Formats: sequence, structure tokens, C-alpha cells
Amino acid sequence: MKKILVMMMSLALLPSVVFAKDENKARVVTFKSNPAKCLAAVAIKQIDGHLRQLPSLGFDIEPGLHTMHGMATVDLRHCPVIQDRIRRQVNIPPLDWYFEPGKVYYVGLDHSSVERQNWRLVVWKVEYEDGTEDTEGLEDKRDQDQQVES
Repeated sequence: MKKILVMMMSLALLPSVVFAKDENKARVVTFKSNPAKCLAAVAIKQIDGHLRQLPSLGFDIEPGLHTMHGMATVDLRHCPVIQDRIRRQVNIPPLDWYFEPGKVYYVGLDHSSVERQNWRLVVWKVEYEDGTEDTEGLEDKRDQDQQVES
């Protein structure tokens, strides 16, 4: 009986151990989507030019400027596409972003454009250390971060 209880408690605590936050790194969440806002979950396959096998839920990353490539499965029920382009593969440009330690970044595929060539990887939400969130103006911050690094 004790063994069963210990196993059940271990399984209950496993997610918190796996996702224990490292304050010296940034967390990237990739499994969240919002089909109504045309945001699809992504699987990041490459970081800074190196192929990576990363967990599908997300991962921790060293602070700094990083370039990410990924793939996604898109739900077109809320965000239609021009019909003649539906079956073609789309080359999505990489995401370049400056990641700061202690923050949580939600990365997804923005497929809100009817033109598939305009789809792109985006950071659609940032959670700060104090518990606040930002979902507005992230594109402006992306541009500022890239200018700072240049």
C-alpha cells in the first residue's frame, strides 16, 4: 500500500519537477494555441542554426538573441486561406527574438493572413517575473530588441 501511495505522489509531483523554473534562463512555451486568434502551437526544430529535439510542451533557453525555426499544424476553421494555396507547403521565416532570464515566452504560428506567405512565428505573450503578462505591442518590442542587438 505504501508503494502505491509513493508512486502516486511521485507521479503527481513529476510535472512540477520537470517544469521547475531556472531563474537564469528564459522559458519558451510552444504547446499553447488560440485558434480563434489564428495562433497555432509550434514544434521548434532548430535554434541558432542547430537542429534540436525539444520537448513538445516547451523548453528553457539561455538569455540572449536567438533564431528559431519550427513547424505547426494549423486549424483553418477560424482563419480561412486563399483556396488555391491550401495544399502547398509554406516556408515560414524564422523568429528572431531577444530572450530575457526569468520570463516566460509563448511562441506560436500567426496564420491570420489569408496569404500563406505572410504567416510567421511570433511571441504572442510574455509573462514577467512579477506575474504580469503582456500580449499587446509585442511586435514593437521585437523590433526594438533587434535594433538594440544590431
